[in-house]
Amino acid sequence: MTYRPLLYNAAFGPLNLAAVRNAPCQMSLGERLFLYSLVYAARPAHYCEIGTAQGGSALIAQSALFDVGNHDARMSLIDIAFDLDKPARQMLERRAGFHEGPSTEMLPKVAAAAPIDFLLIDGDHTHDGALRDIEMAADLVLPGAHVLIHDAYNPPIAAAIAEAAANPAWIDVGLVVRHGNDLHDSPLEDGPWKGQRNVWGGMHHLRRR
Repeated sequence: MTYRPLLYNAAFGPLNLAAVRNAPCQMSLGERLFLYSLVYAARPAHYCEIGTAQGGSALIAQSALFDVGNHDARMSLIDIAFDLDKPARQMLERRAGFHEGPSTEMLPKVAAAAPIDFLLIDGDHTHDGALRDIEMAADLVLPGAHVLIHDAYNPPIAAAIAEAAANPAWIDVGLVVRHGNDLHDSPLEDGPWKGQRNVWGGMHHLRRR
């Protein structure tokens, strides 16, 4: 976490906001704007994400770091199998490290290499997978770190967040982006959520005490 104040400089500004709209990711405009704004405002020293896929969220975060002049910030991207096209990979390679494999293996390695003060969780969308990632993050991110969980409206993920947020290590900021989408998916078929609408979207914010 960067605690020194940023003195105003007219050279810093939202010069790369086009990435918010154009980046290839399954996020609503509200989610994109919130991610950009929080990265811009918090100026993390080490941005990490679980679930990079095509790289859209990482491109948004990278744009915010560039726009606020945080050129020394580190980025670590984790995915079980990246789906980046050549232009996205080339843009992200300027700053980011790519860590392909299970989050249970990659996140501890990334945290050991440099303390994490900003984490986006958008990987395993099962209840157990989301719960595991959030619980693991509580032991690995820095005090004061921001943790965002995407698809917080999805019933299994919402349940995982509620369970994990009960840990006193977390400050539960709450559901900070209230944009959902059911994508016309069939109702959920398994577990205690059987028959519920398969809603996606929404972003939940936790902070490490």
